[in-house]
Amino acid sequence: MKLLHTSDWHLGARLGRHDRTPDHLAAIRALIELAEESRPDLILHTGDLFDATRPPYPALRTGVRALQRLASVAPTVVICGNHDSSALFGVLDEMAGTTSPRRLRFVTEPRVVEFHDIASKPVAVACVPFIPPGAVADYATDDPARFEGTYADGIRTLNGRLLTEAERVAGTGGIVLYGAHLHVHGARPGTSERRFTVGEDHATHADGLHRALYSAFGHIHDPQLLPGGTATGRYAGSLIPLDFGEGGQAKQTVLVAIADDVQVDTVEMPPGRPLVTFAGTLAELEGRAADGGLDNCILKACITSEDPIPDLADRLAEWSPACAVFNIANEVANRRARAISPAAGDSAPDPDIADLFAEWRETAARGVKAPHTAVLELFGKTLGSVGHDAGPDFGVTALTVRARETLDALAQARKRQGAHG
Repeated sequence: MKLLHTSDWHLGARLGRHDRTPDHLAAIRALIELAEESRPDLILHTGDLFDATRPPYPALRTGVRALQRLASVAPTVVICGNHDSSALFGVLDEMAGTTSPRRLRFVTEPRVVEFHDIASKPVAVACVPFIPPGAVADYATDDPARFEGTYADGIRTLNGRLLTEAERVAGTGGIVLYGAHLHVHGARPGTSERRFTVGEDHATHADGLHRALYSAFGHIHDPQLLPGGTATGRYAGSLIPLDFGEGGQAKQTVLVAIADDVQVDTVEMPPGRPLVTFAGTLAELEGRAADGGLDNCILKACITSEDPIPDLADRLAEWSPACAVFNIANEVANRRARAISPAAGDSAPDPDIADLFAEWRETAARGVKAPHTAVLELFGKTLGSVGHDAGPDFGVTALTVRARETLDALAQARKRQGAHG
């Protein structure tokens, strides 16, 4: 039996203002070509098909079309990741179920998916979508109120139950596989995963996964072996580099051949437009970018210079017009700076708060052109009342007295009117 393992497409992802659709399409075309050439018996996608739970329509269309192409090659199972919507996956699964024979499945709850016609032996896949810590008790035991273990304990219990069911379904000599979108302790995260989902609170272990002939994992974007060395498995990694921290990673698809033994091979995939980080002088940038040297890449650059370069972006566009700029900054050595502390030996006293207030009104206050004498006088009165029980009057007492006199006069007028009524 042959298995193709892919993961973490993150369709709909952007890098700053740049749409990554061209990069995704290049990688997906290569993936489909690989599937058509290698002719796997099963394709397993281990989560984060989309970058958001409500993917934009173009990303949704790209994902559906790509999975249809893959499903035409071999039955395809897609496990729900933490970026995916289980509600959307439920709808897609219902639609996929209208075809016969069924070739595409979306998994939103932990369960075993079984196949009896894709290999010479029955195949059972124990599938675990992403499970947040607050929900692990619901899957670890029949009585969530009595569960007192850690997240890793809950996942270990769940895995054991699913693998036991998969072994029963596959029978003696059958093929048991495992697929999950989880963080295994010891795995090497990249920089684009949601950090709180790859921390210790979300860490699981590979204990017991030796019961599966191959364990396919998603969630970690840097392709790597499953840590621990006790189980045969891999993180397939993200389909393309999602940020500059992943720019140097080789993206892969995993091919697994299961016969008398298990052979795991990786195939490097095209990353789309390279993510290039540059730091240097303007002359060095020109040498790199001249004659289109940075065309068809996404660039993050920091240019050092003695004085500001006002037309930096225009020069880059002239040298490499097809370069997509994520960010370009100019670090200037001769930038004028305002001193924030007095020079050595300067004994001038610090300005008082009234002076600072006047300076603020002159230089920073919105809509104020110069200090206003009345405002500054009121500010001074307020400062003078600090520490005293009675604060400044600001003319309020006189207004209060006049208001009370007016109210008393009105009350007397009403009484007289009533007496003559």
